Amino acid sequence: MEAHNLDDSTAIVTGAVGDIGGGITRELAKAGCNITIADIGISEQAANSDSKPDNRQHARELADDLESLGAETLLVECDVTNAEQVEEMVETTVDELGTLDILASNAGIITYSPVEEMDEDAWDSVMDVNAKGIFLCARAAIPHLKDGGAIINTASIAGEIGSEGIGHYSASKHAVIGLTKTLALELAEDDVTVNALCPGIVDTPMWRDVLTPASEEAYEDTIQRSIPLHRDQKPEDMGRLVVFLAQNRNITGEAIKVDGGITQDVL
Repeated sequence: MEAHNLDDSTAIVTGAVGDIGGGITRELAKAGCNITIADIGISEQAANSDSKPDNRQHARELADDLESLGAETLLVECDVTNAEQVEEMVETTVDELGTLDILASNAGIITYSPVEEMDEDAWDSVMDVNAKGIFLCARAAIPHLKDGGAIINTASIAGEIGSEGIGHYSASKHAVIGLTKTLALELAEDDVTVNALCPGIVDTPMWRDVLTPASEEAYEDTIQRSIPLHRDQKPEDMGRLVVFLAQNRNITGEAIKVDGGITQDVL
């Protein structure tokens, strides 16, 4: 079977304004996709709220980048923990861009705390975005993806190994992989492929500000100590895997690591 042609396909990318989301959207645009840029804080009303970041400028710059690559873009405010907003994101995409072919569920958050010290709010917020968000997006998108669609969920290498200090994050990413494998079975008869992307150490605020916050030296030491290839991974690496999984119609139910070999000695 030849690689599936993505020209004029439509993809929703959640968490699109973040670093990995940006890498995913740009690689999909290069492959010929039109893109719904879905994130929080990208609408005027949401950005003016004290509870959400102001992502308007980043979203507009990303849209400009994608349009320069030939993609038609749509900006949609979406909190993936809100079922109504998720349904609206999907319906708006289909109404405005004409179809939905690819769902890249990428929105995610992290905090750092040993389980003994973790409060319930931290657990609930991470599980809501990282696990419930994947469920809500898949549920809304499935009716529009049948007959050849693809779902790619962003998990993590922490979804396959334990990680000290981020028990809630690791649990949420294990949940993503479990749901991915279940969806792959449930949607196989509809020719919908479902896979998970498992990033390793990517140069993002998650790693810089949360997991190795002390210094540039701490980040570099983590790379040299942990990664057999001795280099971190890039957002475009993640995007290229998303494109590959969207194109390949015979891969489903897999959780594929892009980690430079970190988990080689563990799994």
